[in-house]
Amino acid sequence: MTQQNFTAEENLAFIRSVMEQTRRKTTQAGSFLAVWGSLSAFVTFFQYLAIAGNFPFAYMPYLWAFFVISGVFYTVVRGKQLSREQGAAFGNELITSNLFSGIGITLGVYFFANILAIMTGSLDYIGIEVCYVISLVMAIAFYGASYSTGIKWFRLVAVGWWAAVILFVTKPFADEYLLLTIAILDFLLLALPGFMLMAQAKKDQAKKDQAKKDQAEKESA
Repeated sequence: MTQQNFTAEENLAFIRSVMEQTRRKTTQAGSFLAVWGSLSAFVTFFQYLAIAGNFPFAYMPYLWAFFVISGVFYTVVRGKQLSREQGAAFGNELITSNLFSGIGITLGVYFFANILAIMTGSLDYIGIEVCYVISLVMAIAFYGASYSTGIKWFRLVAVGWWAAVILFVTKPFADEYLLLTIAILDFLLLALPGFMLMAQAKKDQAKKDQAKKDQAEKESA
C-alpha cells in the first residue's frame, strides 16, 4: 500500500476546508441557541416576577411546560431538517455538536430540577452552586467551539460566561435578583449569539447564491 504525502499547503487547505464546513453548519444551527436562550430568559424572568409577587405563581408550571414542550419540539423538527439538508455530522462538526448538546442537556437538567422543586413546593431559592456549574459548562463549550469552527467571537462569549462565574461567586446583588441575573445572562450570552449566528448564516447563503449566479453568467457568456 502506497502512502500519499501532502504538502504543507495542501494540509493547511484541508484544515481550512474542514473548519469552514464546521463553521457553516454551526451558523446554520444558531437558531437552537436563539430559541433555547430566548425561552429560558423568558421563563426565568417570569419566575423572577412570580417570586417578587408581580406575577401569579400558579401560572409558572404552565410556563415551564411551555418552555420544555416548545423547545424540544423545535429542536426535533429543526434537527431533522438540518440532518436532511446537511447530512450527519463528523469530525470537528461532531465535536461542536456535542459541545452545544452539552449546553442543552445542562440547561434541561437545571430547569427540570426547578420544575420538580416547584411541583413539590420545596423551592425556597435557587442554589448558587448550580449557576457556577452551568456558567462553566457554557464557557468551556463556547471556547472549544471557537477553535473547531474558527468563529473567534465565540471566545468573547466564553469570557462572558467565565465573568458570570465571578459574578455568582462575588454575588454583588441581593438574593431576590438572582433569577433576573440569570435571565439577562441567558439572553445576552445564549440567545444573542444565536441570533448573530442566524444573521451570519443568511450572509453566507447570500454569498453562496451570488457566487453560483456569477458562475452561471460566466458559463452562459
